[in-house]
Amino acid sequence: MGIIEEKLKTLPDLPGSYQMRDENNEIIYVGKAKNLKNRVRSYFHGAHNAKTTRLVSEIRDFTYIICKSELEAYVLEINLIKEYNPKYNIMLTDDKTYPYIALTNEENPRLVVTRNKRIKGVAKYYGPYPNVKAARETVSLLNRMYPLRKCYKIPNKECLYYHMHQCLAPCIFKEKFDYSKYKNSINKFLNGDSKDILDDLEAKMTEASNNLEFEKAIEYRNLIDSINTTLNKQKITINDLTSRDYVGIYKDENEISINIIITRLGSIVQNHQTIIDSYSNDYDDAINYIVQFYEINSKPHEIVISELDKDIIKELLQIDVVDVKIGKKKELLDMAIYNAKFNLENKKNIYKNTVLKKLDTIDELGKLLNINPPKRIEAFDNSNLFGEYPVSGMVCYINGRPAPKEFRKYHIKSVVGANDYESMKEVIYRRYFRLLMEEETMPDLIIMDGGEIQVHACLDVLTSLNLDIPVLGIQKDEHHNATILFYNEDFINIDKNSNVYLLLRDISQRVHDYAISFFREKKAKGFFKSQLDDIEGLGPKGKEALIKYFTTIDNVKTANLEELKKAGINSKTALNVYNHFHEN
Repeated sequence: MGIIEEKLKTLPDLPGSYQMRDENNEIIYVGKAKNLKNRVRSYFHGAHNAKTTRLVSEIRDFTYIICKSELEAYVLEINLIKEYNPKYNIMLTDDKTYPYIALTNEENPRLVVTRNKRIKGVAKYYGPYPNVKAARETVSLLNRMYPLRKCYKIPNKECLYYHMHQCLAPCIFKEKFDYSKYKNSINKFLNGDSKDILDDLEAKMTEASNNLEFEKAIEYRNLIDSINTTLNKQKITINDLTSRDYVGIYKDENEISINIIITRLGSIVQNHQTIIDSYSNDYDDAINYIVQFYEINSKPHEIVISELDKDIIKELLQIDVVDVKIGKKKELLDMAIYNAKFNLENKKNIYKNTVLKKLDTIDELGKLLNINPPKRIEAFDNSNLFGEYPVSGMVCYINGRPAPKEFRKYHIKSVVGANDYESMKEVIYRRYFRLLMEEETMPDLIIMDGGEIQVHACLDVLTSLNLDIPVLGIQKDEHHNATILFYNEDFINIDKNSNVYLLLRDISQRVHDYAISFFREKKAKGFFKSQLDDIEGLGPKGKEALIKYFTTIDNVKTANLEELKKAGINSKTALNVYNHFHEN
């Protein structure tokens, strides 16, 4: 939760869509928020129902995309849910939840609100729309303004709409009508260009109000609100079928932030974010990254991009590069640029809140022990069961943060029985003799997960290797809580609320857990192997094959001959294993 807590501190007080991710970085939930800071923080603080608690237990990270309004965030949420189908958005993945406005491609076209995006004869869809009422009111308005067909099946005589001048009555007039100008106006309107219609409605609303026709004025006002609500979503969804990516770039002296909004069929389906180091004053590093990105990702039909040399991008990628100044494409590009800028500033804030805090903590630890700040710390702990399955684990912290790639496991080879002192000497000798021989980096501080005995064992070995490395012991109580430090033959009390104590407690708990998990792994394998010891023809490789394939001894006991053969042992040995467990 450490990185999550730091990211929570830098969330903006802005609307947007957030994506919760699991340990595999898979999106498991997509949501929208009027205020990202308040909404996302609520998941990690306070009580929840059973479903939300289960969701939170699987969250290991989160990402988000900042929008200009809650409605934009709502539509973006819809698109991302449809794209990723997250397992905790089951109720939101059904297309029936979100209606579209459809302009049919029939000889006498109709405007309809539909939840089915595959209607036969439909030429164009607009949407989806989060507010179905506003969508219906908009269709009603357009049907009043443009004389399109209203009926599903053409009747044998004219209806009221013809007499109201809202239909051309193809039912009684058999000649072909030219609907192109109406369709063009509707398309223009639903793509966001509503100025003429809104100006007309506002003039009518003002006139009705001046004439004290307040009910009619309210009707016009409601229509204006519905139009604005319906058209607001167009910043997120563009009604064309072109696959297009919007590449936002933001650069400072040392780094370049890149945010790629990926759209397919007019809807945002993905948002790629990264921050790269910048080694020059221009944008060459960004160009190199983008070229590499599209070498392993599908190319869109065109790219809308800022800052970079568009001719070079076009030549390198062999796709259209668009320069935009106004309109919805510009709004989506601005969104990409804004998110790129925010990501870079956010990273710097997280760095200040985590790395710098850790550096301050190791400075304090150095002062406490009267040594230089220990930028590299290695900690050790042993584990065994009454002398059986003895192991040791070593964890490494660099600049106050765990470095898992540097962690090491040790089988105790030369010590018989439960001898913690000699076991620790063996591990320390193996570790630092090897570092000496390979001329690898030595730690600035060694921590023993124990008291005087473990510290003296370590110092004895370091002395024999002619190494001068400070050694700190963390003494525990019966509940494995750090109680007191042992250093330079003195016991040191430490404030339990201090950052130094919290760091040392984290190191102590991590190395203990690491050693214990290795011990349990070895114990399980040892018990497994002991059950297989007396089987004729089954050697070490055969045992390892059974361990790897079946995981537990019970699975071996219940396996049939064919299953045993699949584990990688020959037929005769498989028969011996089968008979061993079924005869006994």
